[in-house]
Amino acid sequence: MSNVIRATLSEQVHQELRARILGGQLPGGHRLLPEELANDLAISQTPVKEALLKLEADGLVVSGLRKGAMVRRFTAKDVEELYEARIFVELASIDAAFARGAVTPKLLDALSENLERHAYHLGRDTLEDLTTALAYDREFHHRLVAARDNAVIAGWHERILAQTHTAYIYLVSDTRPVYGEHRDILDALRAGSVTEARDALERHLRRSGQNLLDNVRRAQAGGDVP
Repeated sequence: MSNVIRATLSEQVHQELRARILGGQLPGGHRLLPEELANDLAISQTPVKEALLKLEADGLVVSGLRKGAMVRRFTAKDVEELYEARIFVELASIDAAFARGAVTPKLLDALSENLERHAYHLGRDTLEDLTTALAYDREFHHRLVAARDNAVIAGWHERILAQTHTAYIYLVSDTRPVYGEHRDILDALRAGSVTEARDALERHLRRSGQNLLDNVRRAQAGGDVP
């Protein structure tokens, strides 16, 4: 197998396993055995092992354990660090987006469409709807950060969002307040108020982070998270 073909296959496996993690099919703590995954995907173990290394770089998988690789379980400290990073990046991105005139009708319309699609899935209670709702949540926040036009920061932020998503899937946290909070952010953006947009975004992130943190602590107290 050529290096190019193997690299392509490795990326396909990476995307497939990432989708399964974000979709809840591979929950936190699930062991990822190359032999089993290779058999399931009908391929050799080499691209599977390479894909697992990429997932570890994404922060979605941990390895180097006696039991091999497994889907990452998030601790209270992990959640605190994720949300500290999100608040730092996303608030600065609001400032940058306004400064460069990127809060355009096109952006506002895209956020509005996202919000309505998001609302539909928040009103349902299947795992598929939860994962779809979280995907729309990621898109909303990603658009805010992408508006600052810095590909390095946007890529870093996407990895943080995927980790947050994985923690939410594993702990089934309450996402019901998200619609109203996103609406507040959008209303402030439409009003052209950087201060109100920042305040609404920070309230949302701090509430969301505290909710997830509480759930992690309950899981740790119950022995579900090491």
